[in-house]
Amino acid sequence: MKIKVKIRDTALTIDTISINEEDTIHDLIGLLVEKRLAPPQMMHDLTVKGYEKLKKEHLRLSRLFWSTDKAYLSNAHISITLTRKAEVPSLANQMLLDYSKVVGAVKRYDAALEAFAVRPGTVFFVQEESDQYLLRRELQTIEVFRFDIQYDAAFREEDRDPFLTIELKSRDELTKEELKWVRTIMFPSRHRRNPLIHLNHPPISQQHIDMITALIHHMADIIGEFEGTTTHLESTDTHLPTYVQLGTAASIGYIERAQLEGIL
Repeated sequence: MKIKVKIRDTALTIDTISINEEDTIHDLIGLLVEKRLAPPQMMHDLTVKGYEKLKKEHLRLSRLFWSTDKAYLSNAHISITLTRKAEVPSLANQMLLDYSKVVGAVKRYDAALEAFAVRPGTVFFVQEESDQYLLRRELQTIEVFRFDIQYDAAFREEDRDPFLTIELKSRDELTKEELKWVRTIMFPSRHRRNPLIHLNHPPISQQHIDMITALIHHMADIIGEFEGTTTHLESTDTHLPTYVQLGTAASIGYIERAQLEGIL
């Protein structure tokens, strides 16, 4: 990946670097020092906005840029803005990725919807460790929002602009190009089980695919948990259906919106 780096200490330095997306923030800091873009004595105790509790040796760039094209590092002496350089999106770019698990997750999600009604517009809260998302179920899409910076957008009736949309089409609804691509990952379904993934800052990586798979499974888990307890599932002005996983423990239920708004 290519990253534009803007470094401000006693002066302003701007440059573009190339680095593997599976490298860590620790690796990136080492590269900046190696290229003499930043003085080593100022690079200690840097924190990453939104990931303050994670060690830099454990935070991979693919995770950092999973839902945004910008990231911010800082300490008392220096501030660094990272901007992932955009690449041209295309269905062809996705052909080398393994979609088998996301196809299975979509099938499970669709089966869960057939067994138990979920009102379009329902917003789910999903947390895996420190990663928090809002997922909105619509008739033909699943919209994914970053909890920390897109909370209000998830509840709008229009102009929501999710950072990720999983579009689910039937075979007859696919364009010729989409049908050709779907055939590379699965036998096209006559049901709305053919996934088309739209990311607002491509390219799509295998980590995106794996995370999408997990998020769809969590939605199916929530729907299955509530099946039979009421006539249908929906979010309201006061609470959201939720899945929270911390370590090996996971819980499913409702969470108060006031509680979520209190931690924003």
